[in-house]
Amino acid sequence: MNQKITRRRLAAAAFLPAATLRAAQTKPAGPPEDLNTTAQEQLRKNSEALGKATLPMSTEPAFSFKA
Repeated sequence: MNQKITRRRLAAAAFLPAATLRAAQTKPAGPPEDLNTTAQEQLRKNSEALGKATLPMSTEPAFSFKA
């Protein structure tokens, strides 16, 4: 039996058992206890990260939209 195996089949055979084990070991995360507190904490972290970033004036638009 001289059966050829492609690289795709070899990769799939190597990947599937690892993915199956990983999926079996991790349990899905449920919703957090308090969604409001979680959202506020995430908003605070995001605004701190945005505050640390600096943009040079050349990247900002030369116009503003007004409604």
